[in-house]
Amino acid sequence: MRKQPNLSIKLAAALLQIKDKDGQPLIEWESAKQMSAMQINSLFEWDHYPYRHEAGGPTEAWNLVPRFIPEHRIKTAKIDQPEIAKIKRVSKAEEEFRKRLLTPRDQRPERGSKWPKRTIGKRK
Repeated sequence: MRKQPNLSIKLAAALLQIKDKDGQPLIEWESAKQMSAMQINSLFEWDHYPYRHEAGGPTEAWNLVPRFIPEHRIKTAKIDQPEIAKIKRVSKAEEEFRKRLLTPRDQRPERGSKWPKRTIGKRK
């Protein structure tokens, strides 16, 4: 009786099936033969896609994509971080708006006009 492969070996085998944009495997077969399952697994990071972890995305199998580490770092720098910054900006602005809106009118601070007062008709 053969011993069944564990989940680490199965995961490494699945990750070896990932191809790049040109249809070539990310890790060549000859290189993979010389690596252990743990070494293969260590070349990948798990990306929350399509729902970002910072935006409340769940850590579920359907929301995780294995990405080669260099690709994941590029995606994080160019796409994820700007989106996260925008989410924080919009959330902060929305929170301030809600706070202003939920404050009773008589308790709100007076807002002055954006325009300076005109002196139309007044003479020096």
